[in-house]
Amino acid sequence: MAKVNVYISNEVHNKITAIVEKRRQEGARDKDISFSGTSSMLLELGLRVYEAQMERKESPFNQTEFNKVLLENVLKTQSS
Repeated sequence: MAKVNVYISNEVHNKITAIVEKRRQEGARDKDISFSGTSSMLLELGLRVYEAQMERKESPFNQTEFNKVLLENVLKTQSS
């Protein structure tokens, strides 16, 4: 696992700290929840969202094609 130093705003720091504190209040043990682990989880989640957005840009949703396929299937269903 790579070690990375990152600078974040005070607002982001406070929000991550709040998440960690909330999890501890919910019963998570200190060894189960940490600032570092929570930060890593949020970074991974953000990376997945970013990748999904990039994937969507590369193959955008085609509403016209979708409507055509939907109409064809509806017609096939009604004629059977």
